[in-house]
Amino acid sequence: MKTIFVKRWAPFAVRTTFRRTTRQQLARRDFSSLRSNKGHQLRCELAAVANPDGQTHHPAMLATLFLLGALGTEQHRTTTLCEEANPRDEIEISVDDTPDIPEYTAEDVAKNNGKDGAKVWMSYAGIVYDVTSVVSNHPGGNQILMAAGGPVEPHWHLYRQHFASDLPMRLLEPLAIGTLRESDQDAVDDKMEEIMEHEVDPYEFEPHRKTVITDKDGAEYRMKVHSDKPMNAEVPEHLLTKSYLTPSHLFYMRHHHPVPYLSQKQIDNYKLVIDLSELGGGTIGLSLDELKSLPKEEIIMTMQCSGNRRSGYNVFEKTSGTTWGQGAISTAKWGGVRLSELLKNAGMGAPIEARDKGGIQHVRFGAVDGVQVSIGIEKATNPYGDVMVCYEMNGEDLPRDHGYPIRLIVPGYAGVRSLKWLKSIAISKEEAEGPWQRGLNYKVLPPNVHDANEVDISKMPACNELSVTSGITSVEPMDLYATPTVGDVVIMKVSGWAFSGGGRNIVRVDVTGDAANHAWMSADLKEGGDQRYGMSWAWTFWEAEVPAKVQDDGAIHIYCKGVDMAFNTQPEKAVDQWNIRGLMNNSWYHRTIVFNT
Repeated sequence: MKTIFVKRWAPFAVRTTFRRTTRQQLARRDFSSLRSNKGHQLRCELAAVANPDGQTHHPAMLATLFLLGALGTEQHRTTTLCEEANPRDEIEISVDDTPDIPEYTAEDVAKNNGKDGAKVWMSYAGIVYDVTSVVSNHPGGNQILMAAGGPVEPHWHLYRQHFASDLPMRLLEPLAIGTLRESDQDAVDDKMEEIMEHEVDPYEFEPHRKTVITDKDGAEYRMKVHSDKPMNAEVPEHLLTKSYLTPSHLFYMRHHHPVPYLSQKQIDNYKLVIDLSELGGGTIGLSLDELKSLPKEEIIMTMQCSGNRRSGYNVFEKTSGTTWGQGAISTAKWGGVRLSELLKNAGMGAPIEARDKGGIQHVRFGAVDGVQVSIGIEKATNPYGDVMVCYEMNGEDLPRDHGYPIRLIVPGYAGVRSLKWLKSIAISKEEAEGPWQRGLNYKVLPPNVHDANEVDISKMPACNELSVTSGITSVEPMDLYATPTVGDVVIMKVSGWAFSGGGRNIVRVDVTGDAANHAWMSADLKEGGDQRYGMSWAWTFWEAEVPAKVQDDGAIHIYCKGVDMAFNTQPEKAVDQWNIRGLMNNSWYHRTIVFNT
């Protein structure tokens, strides 16, 4: 047994050339020991990577977590400590010094490219991995096959969310089958050095972001940034309901890729392509000026990521994806043109005829960054559905982070359907291709499923309409003159937000400070409580004065649950909704207040 130090898995852009000597040491690792999880220890300098609570996880799920592109975003305290403490650039590893492991060439790896029944191999940093068994678990769908039969490095240079923590080391190990010939890895490193020297960093032209907010009293607050390449950041809890419309610079950000940078010439020549060919029509292109010359509409709409509150699942079992709190939700006033009018002006004709006689079921949308999504023809063409192509946000041009020059807005649907950087619209008999529509990315699997091979993903709908949900943003005791003790009842002033998809109004928010005795009370609905029935596209603020009993743990526990106009309400526990992708957590929201003793 020997101890070695290897470079942390960081983006190639910020790490030195991989040490050949380190790679030679890695090549002596006993992979049979790794597969049985014996003789191997990996630890972060400031926190153990091994699961502290002793949970065991389905092997396919662990591999999935790695391949999802969401590494290091779990909520468990070990990884969080590693990220927040910013450990040194080296990781200590104990390995068996055994030379008898396979060595493969780049040609060997290339033969296993997933085509014609072949396995799916790929390499990273001198190690070869067989990922065949977990391809179907990749939320990005077939995007994982971009690296099939070759090195991962060039792809992770773009998808840098893989480098958020040290977790990849642990998750990849069960898939390792050998080492890559040193000369072949040298060629990969040389290629990456060439990319770094001669090619533009894809994240070089990211927008300037105001992630530190200063209030009128000079106090500074920071957005909660989960990753900055690509940018994924949520609104801090205490700022979430400061104003009904979220300031544009505070609006949550969910990016899959670098933010597109368009030159002035590209903006001047920008065309939104509308394709009606599947119905026998033609294709037209609208310039930005032509789009803005059409009748302008404005709506106030709340946008929420379908992974909002994902961290609540991770308390029970790890999921994959950004560990959002409750802040992946925001509200703005959007200005633009109704999609139904654009399709009508393009010559589509009656939507019902297009559907029933032409077989048109979907409207597909493409973005500058390659993301593709679709929605049903019924929602797209409903004049009361308020689907819009927008060029304004809160009375100003869209910021680049939020879709400049134009984006789609789909009220009542998951945020992913409101496509940023819109470039094309097409009516179709089939839904959009790609991971954001057909892949695991936005599919809610049953709680018992840890491996997508167990289900037919193609028969499962993608996330569209959002569930009823709510959150607490402020809890303050009223008229508290002494520290309360167990059994005391304290009146707490509580406020927050509630929202439901599909235009369903919030009709009630139930709040309690004594859930064990079912002592619920109804909150007062504030801003957003008077929206038109069936067209409630924005959240509702609420307030309540809640009697709360100090429990045996010396704390007060406040819960809230929203009720919408269909009298859907939130389930009590997230554990019963758990899914591998961590989507659609709308369990009761819970806040704990511990009084100083």
